[in-house]
Amino acid sequence: STEELKEYFSQFGSVQRCHLPFDKDTGFHRRYCWIKFSTQDDVWNVFQKDTHILEGAKLSLKQQSYRRRSQRKNQSE
Repeated sequence: STEELKEYFSQFGSVQRCHLPFDKDTGFHRRYCWIKFSTQDDVWNVFQKDTHILEGAKLSLKQQSYRRRSQRKNQSE
């Protein structure tokens, strides 16, 4: 659940947001989520650990590159 993910990842830093999308038809989660941390250092802390296991499942992590809203706005002009 979202709360379990937040709790797990909070050991690495301050979790601002956790989004775990669910499939409307099946009611099950889609097997991916987004975790937003307060700082880049928090993200760095997550990737210092080789293996992440939650409820017996090995998690595969990827860092998403992002652009701030102001950067997206400037690029579209």
